[in-house]
Amino acid sequence: MTREWRLTGDFVVRHAGMPFDWLDGLGAGTRALAAADRVVECEEALLALPGARRAAVREAVLAGRPEQVGARGDDAWRAALGRWREALEAHRAEFARAEEAATDALRAVLARTEVREAVFLSNPDAYRNMLEPFLRHRGPLNARWRRVRRQLYTYVQRFCAKNETTSFFGPMAYAAPVPGRGLRVRDTRRHRAAVFLSGWALREVRRAVVRDRRILPDLPFTLTGAPAPPGDPADAIVRELAKGPRRLTELRDALDRPLREVAAATRDLLASGAVDARIGADPYDEHPLDALAAQLGELPPSPARADWLGRIFRLEALRARVEAAPFEERLVLVPELERAFTEITGAPARRAAGRTYADRAVFFEECGSRFALEVGTRTLAEWARAATPALEACAAHGHAAQRAAARRVAAAWRAAPSRSLAAYAEETAAAFAAGGSVFHADHAPRYLAADAAAEIDRLRRVAADQPGDRYAVIDLCLAAAAPEDAAAAPPVLARTHHHLQIDGWLATMHPDRARFGADAARWIADQDGTVVGFDFGRRNKGYYRFPGRRAALRPLTWHDAEDPDVLPPGDLTVERAGDDVRLLDPAGRRVTAYLPLSDFVKYPPYAALSHPQVGHPVFDGPGDRPRVHAGGVVLQRARWSVDPGEAAAPQTHQRFLALRRLARRSGRRFVFVRTDRERKPYLVDLAAPAAADLAAHICDGAAEVVAEEMLPGPEHLWLRDDEGRRYTCEFRIQAIGRERT
Repeated sequence: MTREWRLTGDFVVRHAGMPFDWLDGLGAGTRALAAADRVVECEEALLALPGARRAAVREAVLAGRPEQVGARGDDAWRAALGRWREALEAHRAEFARAEEAATDALRAVLARTEVREAVFLSNPDAYRNMLEPFLRHRGPLNARWRRVRRQLYTYVQRFCAKNETTSFFGPMAYAAPVPGRGLRVRDTRRHRAAVFLSGWALREVRRAVVRDRRILPDLPFTLTGAPAPPGDPADAIVRELAKGPRRLTELRDALDRPLREVAAATRDLLASGAVDARIGADPYDEHPLDALAAQLGELPPSPARADWLGRIFRLEALRARVEAAPFEERLVLVPELERAFTEITGAPARRAAGRTYADRAVFFEECGSRFALEVGTRTLAEWARAATPALEACAAHGHAAQRAAARRVAAAWRAAPSRSLAAYAEETAAAFAAGGSVFHADHAPRYLAADAAAEIDRLRRVAADQPGDRYAVIDLCLAAAAPEDAAAAPPVLARTHHHLQIDGWLATMHPDRARFGADAARWIADQDGTVVGFDFGRRNKGYYRFPGRRAALRPLTWHDAEDPDVLPPGDLTVERAGDDVRLLDPAGRRVTAYLPLSDFVKYPPYAALSHPQVGHPVFDGPGDRPRVHAGGVVLQRARWSVDPGEAAAPQTHQRFLALRRLARRSGRRFVFVRTDRERKPYLVDLAAPAAADLAAHICDGAAEVVAEEMLPGPEHLWLRDDEGRRYTCEFRIQAIGRERT
């Protein structure tokens, strides 16, 4: 058995919103780099001598403390020690000049209007308390100003080198398949922007409406499908709401009970999730305030209704003004929008102070990219053929990881052989902590990098004995100097996600929304209901609209009661059979789960129930790890283990030497650094003075630090604007493997 893999449909092109050239220009000059590299050369020569074998000597040399190295009578030792001391002094002087010049260059980048606006949209407090003062500051950098510079430098590396989808500094680009071969890029020079209230902010607005006792009697209530707590008059209210939505006054009349008693019981039912006020937009509605205003307009006329309509209209007007306003006006409008939100809801307009991402704010912005791309269908087919061996290896690895997850769940099983999905979710939460977004699932096997070729061959043979369709969303990078060369460049399979490219927030700026996710929807339809989506709700701006039956693993709402595809989690059953865990639909048929969020793909209780997984294997081991190839793609970039202690030297010029040592080892200028403490990797420029403080911050307290090459590197950033400036980018493409016998 073999699978035929296809890369299908329109897909997302994730790219940095600002040119990589701006980050590239923050490195030290040639004199400073030569002086630092001279120190590293002299270190190596000194440490190669027999007298340097003691740990104390090595530690003193790497820390730049010549007074602790000690003198000897050996001529070779004295000569090497003298050369190292001279090189160290020259480096200190050159680095001081280079750091000052690099700080001025960073200020020039930060002073750009688009960078200032991006910092403001990410974190208004960082804009006012760090960026503006730093632009005015002159003179030496004490500990406080170094911390400010490091944080602002982190923003710049995010804007210029991180492929994401946030505002104009992470715009949404798309590539359309066209007949033929090749890759074409058109720079439209235009961004399409839209501002939305965050999901959590909309929930606060709705909660404030429902909480208002003036309007509560006029709100219609309905059942959600969740179980209701028994008791009187709750039972009577549930029986009445089973006939259809009712207002409190209608419930009072039908039950012939005092309004206060009915209201109290209804509030208890609201708290239990069995009843919901039939007001508020669908979570996927892109104009939720308009929908809320229309629903309020349907209520009986009252001063409270008029008051709320005025508040909603004001909030919507401010949102629209922020969307249309230039940056300088936004500096005034955003605080006004935040004040209006807090006045309406009583809740703060910002969450998670100090975080860098805009969805922590009351609003977020999405932008369409200036770039429009086309990829020939023959080129897509060539990429699919090149990636097939890697995808089959990923399928076998995903199977192994999923079986390991199932065994862990079965081993922790303490209840009856079967239980509802709702009970399963609640009980396993205590035994399995969701560890957040990490690169590798703890239960998944790892492979020795030294045996990578043999392991990939073995995984491919295993995959050949595992029947059935598979799906994945892959991040594909191309290392080429220009678009006309990119189509033929060897692809880099950067990540393999066990997802389908279904309709959701990533399609927000797509020119033909109905077309986005159509291939995934067709594949789901072909499964005849055997794949059930797990619906975890909207995560601030993010959501995924599964086109089929889905289990609501979240509080049920009035929208769910009116959607026949929504299954309360109590309607599904989980059973254990030996070391296997199975999901059954209401008819008793075995089904598999579709998991829309990466965290839950790696969470054992849900991973055990999912459709056969396709996961990205990790090749580990001691020492340096070269690139791992599978078929015609790079499956893992080259990696190097890093001693976190070297990066944490007390003086910045010594921290910079740690970067230059890694540059000498790796032969690279830019690497991604990942630690066991951070959710996301950082791009570190091994030639940038400001990156020395960033690397020290990343490594502080870390037990494990790994550097991974930037591939494609700066010389192979083929996405360029009309001015010739380079942008990092990756294709996020739907891959579907159909069983072929």
